[in-house]
Parts: sequence; C-alpha cells; structure tokens
Amino acid sequence: MNEMNIKMELTGLQKLTKEQLINIILRKDDMEKRLSCEVGRLQRINRQLTELIEEMDDYKNN
Repeated sequence: MNEMNIKMELTGLQKLTKEQLINIILRKDDMEKRLSCEVGRLQRINRQLTELIEEMDDYKNN
C-alpha cells in the first residue's frame, strides 16, 4: 500500500465513532465464533467420512 492510501485509511478510521468501532469489534467476534463452529462441524464431517471410507475398505478387502 502506498503512503497516500495508508493516510486515507487512518483518516477514515479516525472518523468512526466509538459506537461504530464497538460494533465492528462485536461483528468480528461473532464472525470468529461462527467460523470456529463451522470448522468444528467440518472436522466432524471429515472424521465421519474417513470412518466410512475405512469401513468400505474393510468391507471390500473381506
């Protein structure tokens, strides 16, 4: 980023009110929680799929 863009960003941030900053932080926290839940869900699905593949391999080999 060039110096002009950085100055423009800082100016924009300085214009935000305290309430707007709090809302941004709360939204960020909410998004992190939702992403964490989604990661957990995907990990569970991945484990289930891995188990299913292992069962299918076992069945195929018997």
